[in-house]
Amino acid sequence: MLRMEDRIRRLCSELLAKKGDEDIRPILVELRDALHLHIERLRERFGAYPFLVERRARNDTSPVNKQEQENMAQKTGSRDTGT
Repeated sequence: MLRMEDRIRRLCSELLAKKGDEDIRPILVELRDALHLHIERLRERFGAYPFLVERRARNDTSPVNKQEQENMAQKTGSRDTGT
């Protein structure tokens, strides 16, 4: 039995070799079924694959309310200008 990738390649080659619209329906059906089966096998294979850990650190601090944010901006702004 051919590997699934080889079967898909063969079907694609057959499909591209056809001139015009001459009876391509059976090849398309077989190709669709082969692709579907291949995708299902990949899902099974990678279903238990370990998930990637998010690299960004989450900041669990609560958001600052708008008034506090404005007060902090004013304080840092007055320090930066030297007034």
